[in-house]
Amino acid sequence: MYFVDKEQLSKKLTYLKQLTEDYESIKTNAYAFERVAQMLIESSVDIGNMIIDAFILRDPGNYKDVVDILELEGAISKETKTVLHETIDVRRQFVHLYDELDSQTLVPLFDRAVPYYQQFIKEILHFLENENVPVTAFGKGEQA
Repeated sequence: MYFVDKEQLSKKLTYLKQLTEDYESIKTNAYAFERVAQMLIESSVDIGNMIIDAFILRDPGNYKDVVDILELEGAISKETKTVLHETIDVRRQFVHLYDELDSQTLVPLFDRAVPYYQQFIKEILHFLENENVPVTAFGKGEQA
């Protein structure tokens, strides 16, 4: 392992945690839902890339590959990987087909996925702890 910017990683984990907490209150607003749903995907992949870079793991070819590498290296569970893949499959809609997006069809997917994003945070923190990279992603008294 070379270097993990613990401060930056902590900020990204905190951001992802906040997205999961805000999800319930925003999902009835289509624009807010779209932003939060897309950022769940983007921030988790960004966190994954940071870990892959830090541990000099193989280079991912795409978003799903980032999640695959994390699961292969034992950073996340197979269940978490599977559900994150399902959300990554709809990323293209948020990025390129935003003018055709039907949030009502996507909300049930993210309703199911948000607990796995919360699990992703816990699994990543556990992985880093086991790799002797202590990261405190939350303030005093807060937990993932």
